[in-house]
Amino acid sequence: MSRTTDVIVVGSGLGGLMAALAAARQGREVRIISEGTGCLAIGTGCVDLLGYAPDGASVEDPWAAMTELAPAHPYSLLGAEKVRAGLDALTETTAKHGLVLRPASRDGKPCNTRVPTIMGTLKPTYLMPDTFEPDDLGKAKRVLVASVMGFRDCRPALVIDQLRRYPDWAGKEYFPCLIPTPFDDAHRALNALDLARAAERPGGSEWLIGSLKERAEGCDLVLMPPICGRHAGSPLTRELREALGCPVVEMLSIPPGVGGLRIRDALMRELAALGVELVENANVIGAGVAEGKCLSLDISSTGRSYSTKARAYVLATGGILGGGVLLEPGRAIERVFGLDLALPADVADWTEPEIFGNQAVSKVGVRVDDKLRPLDANGALALENVFFAGRTLAAHDPAVEKSGYGVAVATGWQAGLAAAELAGAARHTGEAATGGEQ
Repeated sequence: MSRTTDVIVVGSGLGGLMAALAAARQGREVRIISEGTGCLAIGTGCVDLLGYAPDGASVEDPWAAMTELAPAHPYSLLGAEKVRAGLDALTETTAKHGLVLRPASRDGKPCNTRVPTIMGTLKPTYLMPDTFEPDDLGKAKRVLVASVMGFRDCRPALVIDQLRRYPDWAGKEYFPCLIPTPFDDAHRALNALDLARAAERPGGSEWLIGSLKERAEGCDLVLMPPICGRHAGSPLTRELREALGCPVVEMLSIPPGVGGLRIRDALMRELAALGVELVENANVIGAGVAEGKCLSLDISSTGRSYSTKARAYVLATGGILGGGVLLEPGRAIERVFGLDLALPADVADWTEPEIFGNQAVSKVGVRVDDKLRPLDANGALALENVFFAGRTLAAHDPAVEKSGYGVAVATGWQAGLAAAELAGAARHTGEAATGGEQ
C-alpha cells in the first residue's frame, strides 16, 4: 500500500466511522485501518450525550449542562454548534438506512431520558431509536417483562425487582415470562445477537409474535431484550407492536451490542456507497514522523508488515481499555506516536477512594487544540496533519459522564472534516503532506 491516499482513519469505532464519513463526503479518498470491529459491537444502540454533570448531578438538558464543563473538555473545545453538526450527520445517515434516532422532548426542547436495561436499572441517554417512546413508559400500568429460555443475561424477575426501586416504576403491575427458544438444541448459552439473528430468519417474526401475543394480552407495555433483528431498519419492533396492540420496548443490554451493531450496519453501508476502503485485522505498530508531520504508518497484519501513507490522519484508537493509551510505571503514552500524556506525578494521585468519583486516570488522553490536533507537554502543536477523536482525547470521563458516544460522534465528525480540508489543500498545491507518492 505505497500509494498515498487523502485521509487514513485508524479505528472503526463510532469516532473512526464518523471521521471517515465526514472526509468521504468532502470528496476525499479515505482508508480505514481497523484492528477489530470497534466499540459499536458492544454498544446499546443509543447515543449518550451528557448524562451527569461534573458534580454528579443527573442532567436533563445536556446542552445547558455543556456550558459548565471544563475548557479542555472535548465539547468545550468544539462548541455546541459543532457537536450538533456531528449528531445531525449521524441521524441523517442512519435514517437513510432505516434506523431513525431521535431525542426525547420536554416542553418542546430535546432532553435526556432514562431507558430501562436488562439489569433493571435506568440509564440516561439522548438519542434513541424512534421505536422507543418515553411516554409509553410513564403511561404503562401493566407491564410484561419477557425474555427467552436459554438466554441467561436477562432474568425477568430480577428486572422487575430492580425497577420497583424507582418511584415512577414502583406502582406498576408486572408479569414476568420466558418465551420458548427458537433453537431446537443450543450447545451453549444464548446471547442477544444469536436471538436477533434468529428473529430475522424465515419464520422469526412468527416465532416472536406467536410467543408473546397471548402472554401480552391485557398489558399496555412489553419490555424485552434487544432481539428484534440484527440490521438497521429491521421492521420487527413495529410488527410486534402492531400485532400485540401495545408498545414494545427493547431494553438496553450487555454485549454483544445488538443496538450498536445496527448503527454500525447503517454507517458501514453508507461508507461502502462512498467508496471508503476498509483494511481489517490490521494493527498500527508505529509511525514515520519528520518536521512536525506524520509521513506514514507502520502496519502489522496477518503475519506481514508494511507502511501506508496519507496526506492527513485521524486517530480514533480508544483509551486505556481500547489500547490507544498505554500505561507504564509512572507515565501514560499515546500508542502510535508515543506522545507523553499528562498525569499527576505521584501514582497515588491517579485514583481516589470514591470509586465513582473523578479519577484522574479516567481522564488521561491526548490534549488537542480546537482543530483536534495533538499538543505536546508545553502546549505547542505536535503534529500538524494528525487529528484525534473519541476516547483517545483527554479531559473527559465517558463512563462517569455518560458522554462516550456523543464525544465520539462530535469529535469524529469534526476531525474528519479538518483532515479532509488539509488533504484537499495538499492535493491542490501538489504537495503530499506525507512525503509519499502523489
